[in-house]
Amino acid sequence: MKKILTAFILLLLLAALTASIRYGRTHEIHTTSIFLTDVFIELKAMGTQSETGEAMKKAVAELKRIDARLGHKDSLIDELNRKHVIRDREVFHLLRVSREVHDDSSGAFSVTLRPLLDAWGFTGNGAYHMPSPSEFEAWRETGKDESVRLHGDGMTIETLQGTKVDIGGTIEGYAADRAREVMKACGIRTGLIDVGGEVSAFGDRVWRIGLKNPRGEGVFAVIPIKNRAVATSGDYERFFMENGLRYCHILDPSTGMPAQIGMSSTVIADTCTQANAWAVALFVSGPEKLGPVLEKKGMDWIFVDSRGRIHASRAMRAHCPDRIPVSAP
Repeated sequence: MKKILTAFILLLLLAALTASIRYGRTHEIHTTSIFLTDVFIELKAMGTQSETGEAMKKAVAELKRIDARLGHKDSLIDELNRKHVIRDREVFHLLRVSREVHDDSSGAFSVTLRPLLDAWGFTGNGAYHMPSPSEFEAWRETGKDESVRLHGDGMTIETLQGTKVDIGGTIEGYAADRAREVMKACGIRTGLIDVGGEVSAFGDRVWRIGLKNPRGEGVFAVIPIKNRAVATSGDYERFFMENGLRYCHILDPSTGMPAQIGMSSTVIADTCTQANAWAVALFVSGPEKLGPVLEKKGMDWIFVDSRGRIHASRAMRAHCPDRIPVSAP
């Protein structure tokens, strides 16, 4: 009897081990990647091949929908800039979030820099260049963020004549958030979406995210992320050099000139839309002004200043070196 019982227990243990191995093989991380409007997008999901494949297929479809409606060409933003009035809940949501960040950052984040971004050449395929004095003056005379009126119906947006809106500071983060929600709706419990470096992670897994070195190869820090989002703004992607100075595409709304107090800024928040916008604001104003604001809101942050010194919120300090080597502007 003991031998039979022992054999039965061994069979149960073997069955449990086999089930565990089978689960480990089928419920693993699956990955897919695409290029969309010159942005590299990577999606990761934990589950079976069929579960994750269907979920990521739907998430990619959602990303393409967002690109068609809110992208750089023939979008609802173009329509708003032509007609100065549209009715759309999605655009309204993005502009409402943008207004909140604008107000809470004392104007460090703006959606009305489009005329000057065009003048700098940062929105087209042409050469980057310093705008003329007349172009700066024309921008100063256009409506600023207060000229974007959000109606109480939650979908109507009006802008003053001359105002041009740009949502480049939120769109990639928003796309990551939407892809995350689609994957979760498909039953995926753990996953990660990376849209051009803006990352939205969900589930119980701790992901390790590398932060690009703004003046060298590789990364300068690796931070752990669980069920949060990460966004980084930097001066190393769209920029030009003139007389030894670096001019990047992130403009200071108070001057119209490229922000120059830092090399990169990273924000960790609950949503990637928020992280995206606040990373821009932090890049413009720096940690002395915005560090306490972010921490009060429950967000973490990392800032590399123009001398390569690294500043970080309390939770991020242990994951960062004191500085990075800097040999060139």
